Amino acid sequence: MSVPNEPDYIVVQVKVGSVYTTLCGIESATVNKTVNTTDRFRRDCATPAAIPGRKVRVNNQQWDVTGSGLVNIDQMDLYENTLGAHSDFRMLYGQYDNALTDGVRTGTIVGYRDGRGVMTAANETLGEEGTAEFTIAGEDGLSWTAGAVPTT
Repeated sequence: MSVPNEPDYIVVQVKVGSVYTTLCGIESATVNKTVNTTDRFRRDCATPAAIPGRKVRVNNQQWDVTGSGLVNIDQMDLYENTLGAHSDFRMLYGQYDNALTDGVRTGTIVGYRDGRGVMTAANETLGEEGTAEFTIAGEDGLSWTAGAVPTT
């Protein structure tokens, strides 16, 4: 039997200066990679009356990330400074470790995605069960690196 090797959690970070800072409180994220296409229909010259077949032309590609979690008052300035700015983002994919360390569950980062983008939305729903959401529109490519994040 074969099962997927899936992550248990994600950590979203934005680069501030030369250091990546965690968007604390974000508990889930959706990474969406798409290609945009144009359909073209071409007739078979041997049977011009036949219904033409579709040919798909790939025009471009894009990636977007949406995240949700909790409002973190301590990072209000971080969100304000990131909103609308071209920034470097990092998404860390983690898996829980099997054992507890001093009674606390630990995890290991098994890989990460890096990309440059613009945070286009930062939404807050306030109240006792307040939530935060953001959207990042990616620029160019989104890389994948297996293994832990380098410490340098």
